[in-house]
Amino acid sequence: MIQAQDNQRISVDLRGESLESTLWYLQNRTKFIFMYATEDIANITDISVRAKNKTITEILDECLEGTNLTYEVSGTAIVIKKRKTNKITISGWIRDASGEALPGATVTVRGSKHGAIAGLDGHYTFNIPAQEGLILTYSFIGMEKKTVRYTGKKTINVTLNSSSTEIDEVVVTGYQNIQRRDLVGSITTVKAKDILMPSYTTIDQMLQGRVAGMIVTNTSSRVGTAPKIQIRGTSTLLGNQDPLWVVDGIIQEDPLELNASSLMTEDLKNIIGNQISWLNPADIESISILKDASATAIYGSKASNGVIEITTKKNTTDRLSVNYTSNFVMGTRPNYRQFNYMNSKERVLFSQEAFNWGTPYGTEPIKQIYTYEGLLNMYLSHDISSEEFLAQRNVLETQNTDWFKLLTRRSFSHNHNISVSGGTNKYSYAASMGYSNSEGQEIGNDSERMTGRVAITIRPVQKLTINATINGSISTNNGFAGGVNPMGYATTTNRSIDPDAYYQMKASYPYNSGVKSLSYNFVNERNNSGSKSKSSFMSASLDLKWNILDWLTYQFTGGYSNNNSTNEAWETEQTFYIAETYRGYDFNSVSPNSKEFGAALLPFGGELFTNNAQQYSYNIQNKLQFSKAFNNENRINALVGMELRSSTNKGVSNTVWGYAPDRGEVITLPTTPQAFTPITGSKDEGWGLLKKIYDGGWRKVNTTDNYLSIFATLAYSLKNRYVVNAKLLQKSEMRKDIVI
Repeated sequence: MIQAQDNQRISVDLRGESLESTLWYLQNRTKFIFMYATEDIANITDISVRAKNKTITEILDECLEGTNLTYEVSGTAIVIKKRKTNKITISGWIRDASGEALPGATVTVRGSKHGAIAGLDGHYTFNIPAQEGLILTYSFIGMEKKTVRYTGKKTINVTLNSSSTEIDEVVVTGYQNIQRRDLVGSITTVKAKDILMPSYTTIDQMLQGRVAGMIVTNTSSRVGTAPKIQIRGTSTLLGNQDPLWVVDGIIQEDPLELNASSLMTEDLKNIIGNQISWLNPADIESISILKDASATAIYGSKASNGVIEITTKKNTTDRLSVNYTSNFVMGTRPNYRQFNYMNSKERVLFSQEAFNWGTPYGTEPIKQIYTYEGLLNMYLSHDISSEEFLAQRNVLETQNTDWFKLLTRRSFSHNHNISVSGGTNKYSYAASMGYSNSEGQEIGNDSERMTGRVAITIRPVQKLTINATINGSISTNNGFAGGVNPMGYATTTNRSIDPDAYYQMKASYPYNSGVKSLSYNFVNERNNSGSKSKSSFMSASLDLKWNILDWLTYQFTGGYSNNNSTNEAWETEQTFYIAETYRGYDFNSVSPNSKEFGAALLPFGGELFTNNAQQYSYNIQNKLQFSKAFNNENRINALVGMELRSSTNKGVSNTVWGYAPDRGEVITLPTTPQAFTPITGSKDEGWGLLKKIYDGGWRKVNTTDNYLSIFATLAYSLKNRYVVNAKLLQKSEMRKDIVI
C-alpha cells in the first residue's frame, strides 16, 4: 500500500512486482509522471520494496538497485533510462592442454549477450562492461567448460581440458551409431530431459531456442498447432521446407499428403500436426539434429532441409518400477498494458488530429456511428446535427471496449504420464500412457491428446537382442475458420467500437455492384463458424540385432505405421464471409421476391468443408556394421545396408454449400442456374462459381511412393586427430498418383 504525505514522503509495500507495474503504481498515487522505453524495463520482473515515509527518489534507488537503469528528475517528470557504462577490450588465446589453438572456441559473459569466437589461431578479442565480478565462460566442442572471474586484466589466456564423456558419446547419425570424435559433419545432440517444458505437449515446440542454427516458428497462437522448423535456412520457396524426422531409425511420413484448400481452412497441415505429433516427449531419450550436407547425405534429397533423429528410451533390466508425473500450467490473459495501445479517447483524438491536419483517407469512410471517421462523415454530410455528433463522440471516447477480456482467457493445460518398466537379463519391458489437455488463450480453442507405448526386449542368447515396440495416439483439436483470428482482432481493433454493434465493413459482391458494405460483428463471426480435427496414429516396429563378432554386427529393422485424420471447417449463413462471398446482402435483410435474392448464389445456408485422410507406410532395413580399432591409432567404422520403404496416402475432400447446422445440419441446395439472375454482370460470368457450388467441390487423392536404396558409410580416424567420413547412396524411387 502507498500513502501520500504532506511533505511528499510516501510509504510503499510491494512484493514480486514487475518494474513496469511498480512505476504505474507509483504514478497513479503521486504527482510524478514516469517516462521510459518499454524494451529497457520489460525483463525486470521481480521488484520487492518496503519503505515507510521515504521520498520518491529513495524508493527508486531501491527499485533500480542491481539493474542497468538510472533515472533523472525534471519537475514532476521522471525519466527512466539505461545507465551509461564504460566498455573495455579484453583479448587472449584459447588452447588445449598440449598448447594447440582451438579455432571456433567461444567466450561469453554469463547472463548477457556479450561474446566472441576464437579465430584460426585461437585468439579472441571483444568488449565487455567495465565492472569487476563478471563471469566469463569458455567452451569448445569436446572440451570441458571453464569459467573465469574478471578482475580487471585486459589479457586472459585459457587452457581447456578434454571432456572424455563428450568425445566418447555415441551419436545417432543416419543409419548408424558412431562416436562423436569420429564425425566430420555438423550434428547437435540434446537430451530430452534437458528441454522438457510443462507448457508444451510436443517435442518440436520444446526445441525452440535450444539448437544453434535451428529456427522454430509458431504458425499460430492456437494450442495443438505444429510449428514450422528450419534447420538449413530456406532451401526452396515453393516446395516442402520441413526437415526429415526419423524415430529409432525409421523415417516418419507426413500425416497429410492431400493439398485440400478452402477459404475457411487455415494451414490445415499444421493444425493436424507433423510427422511426430503422435510421440509423447516423456518417451524420448535424445534428439540429434543433422545440419549440413555431410551429415545428411545418407538420406539423399529427402534430407535437403536437415534431419532430426529421435531416439526413444530403452528398457531397463531393473526390478518393477512405476512412475507417475503430472504438471499444471496456467498462463495469463493478455491485457492492454502489455501492448501500450491507445484507449478510446486517445484513438478518437488521434483520428480528430489526423483530420485537422488534412491527412487524406485512402477511401471514403462508411457513414456509421461506431467509428469516429464514419461519424464525422455523417456530420459533414449533414446527416446529423452538431449536438448529435458531439453526443456520439462522447460515447466513442468512453467506450473502452476490452477486446482481450471478450475474446481471450487465461490459458490452462495439464499433462499426465504414467510408466511401468522392469525386467531381467533375459527380457525387459516398458509401457507408458500420456494424456494432455490444453485450453488456449483464445476462447473456443482447445486440444486433447492421449498416447500409449509398449516396448519389449528379449535376449534369447548372449549375442542376439530383439526389440518390439507398439505406439498409438488419439488427438482432437477445436479452433476457428480461416478468417477468424481472435488474437489478431483484439490487437488491431479500435477500442471505441461497441462489442455488440454490427458495424459496416467494406464489401463487394460481383453480381450486385451496388453493394459497398455489409454488417460485421466479430463475436457473431466466431460463434457461427469453426473448425475441428481428429486424428489417430498407430505404429509397430521390430528390431533384431546380432553381434556376430565383437567388431561385426547385423541389424534388421522393420516398421509399419497408420495415420488417420478427419477435419472439417464451416461458416453458417449468419456470417459476413457468406454474405460477401455468395449472397450480397445481410442475413434475413431481403425478401424472397427481391432482385437481391435472385442474384444470390447461396440464398440459404452456409459452407462446410470436410477432409478425410489416411496414410500408411512400411519400412524394412538390413544393415551390417564393422567397427574396429588397430594399434590404438587407427579406428574404422563402416556400414553397408539396404532399405525398402513404401508410403501410401489416400484422401477425400469435399465442400458443400447450403449447410445449416442450426437446423439439424441439413443441406439446402444453392440457387439453380435457371433461377440465378445477376443484378450487374452477366450470367455467364457467374456460371463458373455457380456450377462449382451446385455440382459440389469434391476431390480425391491416392498416392503411393516406393523407395529402394543401397547405402554405405565409412568413418576412419587416425590418432584421434585426423578423421575422414565417406557416404554412398544408390536410390530408386517410383511414384503412383491418382488425383480426381
